[in-house]
Amino acid sequence: MEQNSNKDYFASNVKILQFALKQWKFLGSVAVIAAILGIVFSSPSFIAPKFTAEAIIYPANLGGYSGETRLEQMLQYCESNEIRNAIISKFNLYDEYEIDSTAKSSKNAIDKLYSENVTFDETKYESIRITASSTDPKKSRQMVDEFIRLLDMTIRSKEREKFKEQLIINEKLLVEKKHQIDSLESIIREYSTKYGILDYIVQTEEVTKGYMKFLLSGKKGKDYDEVKQLYENLQKYGRKYHNINAQLNLINTEYVSRLHNYEHSVKDYTKVQTHSYVLVSAETPDKKSSPIRWLIVLMASFSAMFFAFVLMLFKGYNNK
Repeated sequence: MEQNSNKDYFASNVKILQFALKQWKFLGSVAVIAAILGIVFSSPSFIAPKFTAEAIIYPANLGGYSGETRLEQMLQYCESNEIRNAIISKFNLYDEYEIDSTAKSSKNAIDKLYSENVTFDETKYESIRITASSTDPKKSRQMVDEFIRLLDMTIRSKEREKFKEQLIINEKLLVEKKHQIDSLESIIREYSTKYGILDYIVQTEEVTKGYMKFLLSGKKGKDYDEVKQLYENLQKYGRKYHNINAQLNLINTEYVSRLHNYEHSVKDYTKVQTHSYVLVSAETPDKKSSPIRWLIVLMASFSAMFFAFVLMLFKGYNNK
């Protein structure tokens, strides 16, 4: 039973092939006509040729975000609508793509065509390939160059926003520490002016010696009164003065550390870095990338011939 089925299937295929061979002139004529039409309708008069420029860049000087690699970060930046909108505006892509900017769905249409004509993808060497297609070869190169320039600007802007936050924080911490220093220095000046305390350790030793000499000698007078007053001031305020001075030294050390952090933040915020190293610069293409006319002609010929053959088979089947 199975052998009979296979024989019938083989026989039917042979008949179809024989039928096609009998109609080869007609099918050939259809293919030729379709090829001619394909040549005509794929000409510049009907389909404007497009030229594609290409550049390859390597990501650099990117900060860390949630464990993403530099390549992943840059690919995210390439998706920026700021870049897309700037290129659409600068190169008048509404006109090139023949889209009415006042139409309701014009934004969706222009974004779709932009994504088809301006592309970026990862290479196997962890770099990024950027391509732009346009009916003007010079324009395609300019679009790639502008894309890279805008990419650098966008990354720099976002990085600067991050550094600005850190700069504000470090500046606030620095100001707070400076206020503490000013407050302690004011207290120390008051103790020095009001109580004559300049160096607790040294003065305590010297004043104590002098005061003891006066006591042993029994001499009194103006000098004795001054030494006695300073001795009493050191006893009453000296330890507090010493502690405040020690605290000031500690805060000064912290201030220097915060000053270094602040200066580093200023440096990060004001620096201008390149975030995309251009490995392969875009060049003005001298050969169109689309349409591929030989492919259009081939597909048109094959499709027309196949469709004509199917119609002939269907007609022959109905006649039977």
